[in-house]
Amino acid sequence: MSLATPTILPRPLLFPKLLPKAPNPQPAPIPAQGKTYGRLNASRNLQREMDDLSDEENELEEMNIVIRHRGFGTLIPIGRNLTQQEEKNDAEEDDDSSDSGPSNGPPSVGEDVGENSTQDLDASMEDLDEEEDEEEDEDEEEDEEVEEASSEV
Repeated sequence: MSLATPTILPRPLLFPKLLPKAPNPQPAPIPAQGKTYGRLNASRNLQREMDDLSDEENELEEMNIVIRHRGFGTLIPIGRNLTQQEEKNDAEEDDDSSDSGPSNGPPSVGEDVGENSTQDLDASMEDLDEEEDEEEDEDEEEDEEVEEASSEV
């Protein structure tokens, strides 16, 4: 490919430039001497800069929180059955149920009706533990009678 062109204008590039334009090489002009600090507010918007810094700080705090709580709701620690989020929810439910006392008004949907009533709801149920104890006592008495009868013979 030859570099010579029939005109003064260069040929169009076969491959377009992909890089952005280079920054302007001329520096910003030096401010005039004798300006006081009071004019700094005129050249800078300090409120906007403070808001930008606050936004950046909030973003960094959120990112740190996300990093600290990574796996909080998904990973199960070794030796446990629940995630940390589930354990926290269970602890909150336990606290809520133990803190709630009887209220003076009618029971709400979440409250147990049996807590406020004086009627014993378990009275109609049979106590199976006492029956088992009685059966064991009867069995022991029968065994003793059989042993006494066999020893007499």
